[in-house]
Amino acid sequence: MTFCVLLFITRKPTLSPTEFRSHWDTKHVELLKSIAGSDFPLTHTRQYISRTDQYGFWNAAVLVGAQEDFTYDGIAELVFEDEAAFQSFFGIVSAPEAAAKISADEDTFMVREKMKAVVLGETSVTSRQ
Repeated sequence: MTFCVLLFITRKPTLSPTEFRSHWDTKHVELLKSIAGSDFPLTHTRQYISRTDQYGFWNAAVLVGAQEDFTYDGIAELVFEDEAAFQSFFGIVSAPEAAAKISADEDTFMVREKMKAVVLGETSVTSRQ
């Protein structure tokens, strides 16, 4: 059974949502891949909150809830073969030299203090058919 982790990431306020996405999709993920090698997750899926520029404020396209409920700009799902694979990846990216490289890059595009992470449990899927 796979092991899944969700990350909630807040962009630096000096970046537009497009700049944030570009950095995360290209530079940051490539850095992680170069550090983790074959221990990189099976998948690293990023989804972005839809935001529109209204007078210099990037407001979320909120359907239910309030603007202040959406303090993050992106959600990542990291899927590993199993918990042991996650532990191996986590050990690699937590090693002092790797962690310093990752931290320096994160400081360029995200607010690290606001990052949240959670392990997912069981998944249920309902299809149209």
